Amino acid sequence: MGGRKTILILTAALAVAGCSTSAKELPVRTAYSKTAAFHEWKTFRFSSVESKSPVGAQYPRYDQMIQGALVDELTARGYIRIEDGTPDFRVAYELQFRGDTSPQAVPKGGGAEPMARSYAGSTPTGSLTIRMLDPATSEDLWSGHLANLKVTAIESQKQLDKAVWRILVEFPPITG
Repeated sequence: MGGRKTILILTAALAVAGCSTSAKELPVRTAYSKTAAFHEWKTFRFSSVESKSPVGAQYPRYDQMIQGALVDELTARGYIRIEDGTPDFRVAYELQFRGDTSPQAVPKGGGAEPMARSYAGSTPTGSLTIRMLDPATSEDLWSGHLANLKVTAIESQKQLDKAVWRILVEFPPITG
């Protein structure tokens, strides 16, 4: 009887663990230019290309979180962010939520409480795309895309940090 109970407990624990998805478990799709000399890149700057998603404009807090996570991850890997001059690559990113849903967060202009939104579920699901661009032509040299990203109002920084980390695990690509 004790062995059967242990198996049932283990099975239940594994089922619960399988239902929760962290950013590091999510698959990332990448694409890159086979002619780019990634190993020579040292400096970066954020792209001035406007996002196609209204999330950054409406919720600058998420924009700041993603940009901060990108700076932290890239500088930890030895890349240097520059403000002047020509970088080796430019960084662009886009956070999108499915359908017409938007994250639950304090809107642009402030406010004491997050705005109420209707969602298909309790947590909005979106995708994050990070692109490394040629500084002269804006051509995509590398891109990483993470889908099924869940962002809650309470743990948004942690969730976005993990998503950026997960995508950048694939950067730079192993070329040889």
